[in-house]
Amino acid sequence: MGNYPVSPGWGGKVLSFDDAQNYIQYGNTHGTADVKANSVTFTGNDVVINLVAVQPGYKDQTFELHGLTNPTIIVPRGATVQLNQLNMDYGNNMEHTVVITTVPPPYPYMAMMYLGQPQVPPMPELPWRSSDDLKTAQYAALGESFVASAPGEYWYVCPAPEHAEEGMYGKFIVQ
Repeated sequence: MGNYPVSPGWGGKVLSFDDAQNYIQYGNTHGTADVKANSVTFTGNDVVINLVAVQPGYKDQTFELHGLTNPTIIVPRGATVQLNQLNMDYGNNMEHTVVITTVPPPYPYMAMMYLGQPQVPPMPELPWRSSDDLKTAQYAALGESFVASAPGEYWYVCPAPEHAEEGMYGKFIVQ
């Protein structure tokens, strides 16, 4: 685990504020949000999920997608899923990543010790944004691809200490 703001050469993408806004808008064009059910449903063989860690204006220690907080994500069995993550959080120990697990909440302080074998290899932790000022900051982004081959109920979780305990997780359903 690191504890540092994003900088060029960290190992993933570095986005400007405008790039981050485009990332969010592009993600909103994939899947269908159901505000009442707090869910986003994806269809087809190729699924793109642009998940945001702690989008400004939302509660701390949460994921956002389609303007929803920690929504249930529903993908079809057999789909190739491109899971992307953008970290918009700022400050000491605000790195984030996402792990997909079969272990349901609640999660303890050290969730990474409790989650068991991940269903999808986890991404490296994304460093926090480079500045407190949203418009001048740089943001870390990274993604990975996997096939949603086994139907069932899973959970997407930030395994960094205390993050899942504070509520940084959501349901991930393959149907």
